Amino acid sequence: MKKLLILSLFVCLFLCGCTTLQKMSIEDIIKAGTERKYEVYNKYRKGYKYNLPKGLEVVNNTDYNEILRSYKYKYYLYVDAVSYYNKVIENYDVKEDVYISMPIVYEDKYGYLEVNKLLSGKYLIEIMYNYAKIEVIVDSIDMKEAIANSISILTSIRFNDTILGKLLNEEQSLFGETEFNIFKTSASDSQFLKATDEDVYVEEDIHDSYLID
Repeated sequence: MKKLLILSLFVCLFLCGCTTLQKMSIEDIIKAGTERKYEVYNKYRKGYKYNLPKGLEVVNNTDYNEILRSYKYKYYLYVDAVSYYNKVIENYDVKEDVYISMPIVYEDKYGYLEVNKLLSGKYLIEIMYNYAKIEVIVDSIDMKEAIANSISILTSIRFNDTILGKLLNEEQSLFGETEFNIFKTSASDSQFLKATDEDVYVEEDIHDSYLID
């Protein structure tokens, strides 16, 4: 019954629109997202599948990297199938010098949410959970919606151990060796900041390092 109520709450968030979402805290959005159980999938990839929320579309898909798009923003998704298959675990240390910094832990899954304010006035959201990571730059007013979209995608990811095992043995080139580490925040190496010169970090106007209403 509890699981059904949590799922109903999250579905209601998207049906009722941004008004309901804006009344929730970031912590409540993350909690609602991680505690729901997925049974519906609309995107199928090599070794995993996930559900893409309504209002988002895939604009580019290269192996385990995807670019998703809403009506205003691009979301960069990276799925770390190798770390999942090898059951790599790294701890996230809460930071005091960023706008939002919080760990995400639910049952056997873990990750973090980190938000940095940029010189442009926008916010870089980095959210890692369930061996996948999303980065997106948004305006302040759209932060909660972007976090809800991101945790919805990350929570929905389901891996296929059998297929991943075969891919790791037969097609190592699919995974490659990358310096992009989902367990660490991007900072100045962010995919976004490389492409957007005016978006650099500022160290002022710091919010609570753990929660934001």
